[in-house]
Amino acid sequence: MATPAVEKFSLRTQGAIYGVGMFSSTMSHISGLLVPLWLVTLEPSPFLIGVVLGSRSVLPLLLSIHGGALMDRLGVRRVTLFFAIMATVTPLFYPLAPWIPVVILLQMMHGLSASMGWIGAQTTIGHVMKGNPTYAGRLSFSLRIGNFLGPPLVGYVWDQFGAWGAFGMLALWGAGMWVSAMMLPATAGESTGSGPVARRDLMPRLSDHIETFRLLVIPAVLLVVMVSVLRISGAAIQSSFYVVYLESIKFTGAEIGLLWSAAAVLGGVGALGVGPATRIFIPHWLLIVMVAGATILIAITPLLGSVSLLLLLASALRGGTLGLSQPLMVSILLKSAGPGAQGKSVGLRTTANRAAQTILPVLMGAIAEMVGIANSFYVIGGVLLILVGLVAIYTWRSPSLGSGAGPGTA
Repeated sequence: MATPAVEKFSLRTQGAIYGVGMFSSTMSHISGLLVPLWLVTLEPSPFLIGVVLGSRSVLPLLLSIHGGALMDRLGVRRVTLFFAIMATVTPLFYPLAPWIPVVILLQMMHGLSASMGWIGAQTTIGHVMKGNPTYAGRLSFSLRIGNFLGPPLVGYVWDQFGAWGAFGMLALWGAGMWVSAMMLPATAGESTGSGPVARRDLMPRLSDHIETFRLLVIPAVLLVVMVSVLRISGAAIQSSFYVVYLESIKFTGAEIGLLWSAAAVLGGVGALGVGPATRIFIPHWLLIVMVAGATILIAITPLLGSVSLLLLLASALRGGTLGLSQPLMVSILLKSAGPGAQGKSVGLRTTANRAAQTILPVLMGAIAEMVGIANSFYVIGGVLLILVGLVAIYTWRSPSLGSGAGPGTA
C-alpha cells in the first residue's frame, strides 16, 4: 500500500508537538523508574506498592474522555498548558510527604497531567496533520529520545543526589512540557476565539461520553483499543515490578536506567520505520505481532537472571516492538475516528489504557504476595498472550480487518 504524500509543516509546529509528546510521555517513564525506587526506601508491602503505582492511572481513567472532548471543543493548546503547570509543580511535593495516602494523591495528580499532555500531542497530530503516519512516527521517535535520556539521567541523579534531586529533575521535565505547549498551533476552539471559557464548557458532558463510546462500533477503532490495552498492560509490568525485581537482584538506579535507554534506542528505529513496514506488511497484523513480541520479552525477565547483557538485549528488542506499534495505533485510530472526534478517540484509548494500568499493578501486587515477584511475570504474561490470541481471532473474522485494510481505512 502506498503511503500518502506528506504535507509540510514548520519546524516550530513540529517541534512543539514532539516536545509536548516527548516530555509528557517521558514523565511517565521517569516516574515509573523513580517512584518504585523511592517506595523501596519506605518499605511498604508488595500489595501497597501495587496500589500506589496503580493509583497513577485513576484520574486519567475517569477524565481522559472528558479531556479529549475539551481539546476537540476548546483547543489543545489551552487545555495542555493547564496540565503542564500541574506536571511542573506536583513532583516537588513527593519528598515532602513520605506517607502512602499523600503519595497516592500525588500519583493521581501527576499521572493525570502527564496523560493529558500525551493526549494533547496525539490530538494535534489529528487536528493539524490529519493523522499522517509519517508525523505519527516522528512523534513516537521523539518519545524514544526522551526515554533514552530520561531514565538513566534520573537513575544517576537518584544515586548522587537522592530523592530531592531526582524529583526536581521530574519537575524540570514538566517545565519542558509547558514551554513546548506554549508554541503549539491553534486548534479547534482556539481557532474561533481566545476569550474566556464559560464554566459550563469545562464540565463533563454525558453526550461526549456517549459519542466517544459509539466509536467502538468502528472495527478499526475497537481493534486499536483492544491492542492498546494489551500493549499498555505489558508496559505496566515494566513500570512497576520490573524495577522492584531488578533492585532485588542488586541492580543500581543507573543500571536500571540504562536498560530503559536500550529500549528507547531500538524504539526510535521502529518508530521511523513504520512507513516502510506498512508497505510490506498488513498494518493490523503487524500491530498484533509487535504487541505479542513485546509481551513475551517482558514476561521472560526472570528467566534471564542477573545477566546484564541478556536483560539489555531483551529490553532493546522490546523497545523496537513498542516503537513500531505506537505510531501504527495513533495513525489507524485518528484516521478511523475522522475529523471532530480525534480528541475523543485518543481519550477513549487512554481511558482503556488507564483502566489496565490501574488494575494490573494491584493485581500483580496480590499475585506477587502469593507466588513471588518473579513468578508474577509468568502469570500475567501468559494471560496477556492468551488475550492477544483472542484479538487475532477477532481480526481474522472481521471482514474490514482480516482483509488487510490499512491505516487509511476504517
